[in-house]
Amino acid sequence: MGLLDDLEKEAERQREEEARIAQAREEKQQVWQDQLLPAMQKLDAYIKRLVDNLAFLKKRTKVSFPAHGYGDVIAAIDPPFILRSESGKASYEIVLEMVGQVIPEESPVVHADNMAKVRTLSAVMRQHGLGGMSDTKKNANGDVVAARFQARGKIAMNLSIRADLESGMARFAFNNMEGFGQSSRSFTPEQLDDALFDELGRFLTREQDRFAQESVADDVRKQWQMKLQRDQMRRDWEEKLSRQLGTDEAKVIESLDPAARPGWFLGRLRLLSVKLFGR
Repeated sequence: MGLLDDLEKEAERQREEEARIAQAREEKQQVWQDQLLPAMQKLDAYIKRLVDNLAFLKKRTKVSFPAHGYGDVIAAIDPPFILRSESGKASYEIVLEMVGQVIPEESPVVHADNMAKVRTLSAVMRQHGLGGMSDTKKNANGDVVAARFQARGKIAMNLSIRADLESGMARFAFNNMEGFGQSSRSFTPEQLDDALFDELGRFLTREQDRFAQESVADDVRKQWQMKLQRDQMRRDWEEKLSRQLGTDEAKVIESLDPAARPGWFLGRLRLLSVKLFGR
């Protein structure tokens, strides 16, 4: 095979690769134009109607934020919300912002009675941008050694939904929306339907606590329960057998002549060592 043949084969491979890339780009463009962009526009309109109605009705929503080491921080979300969207040639983004006002009287009162617990709870509050330490007691060095904690403050919350031509997906990014912290999920254009929009609306108004999280099937849950029951039964039998063996062993040892009992000879040696060497 000559040089010219090699060059022609390489050129053919490059033309095929370029054609493949062009085809993929065309398919992505088609999905974006026909499915993803219209779905995002429809979702944008749905959220706008939702927040407008919540603002008109002055509907308050309560949210629970589990805080490890403290308990559930309860906050109230009152309209209006901030909604903005930005559409480009190959991307679309929707951002919904709100603020959760902590309700102290509905949040736990935790008493820290030592320095370590004070520091732990203080760190938890700082981590989430909250306050609520009071009734402090200090030692001679000025360190807080006891305090009362009841959460206070505001919690910034937002949802960002971004879709783009390149990924062909819509990514939902939650910040302090599913408890403290961040989480995200992605959806195909086909999944962005009325049912998903309604589920999002019910989650935002806390008519339901979860959004688009897969539930465990009943048969799988039953299998888990059966396994747990079997494990518990096995542990119970092992514990019962261990107790029975211990009882039987004690009875056998008790029936033996003292000189034949386990540990008797070692015990006599230790006693002799103490008498001879004082240790």
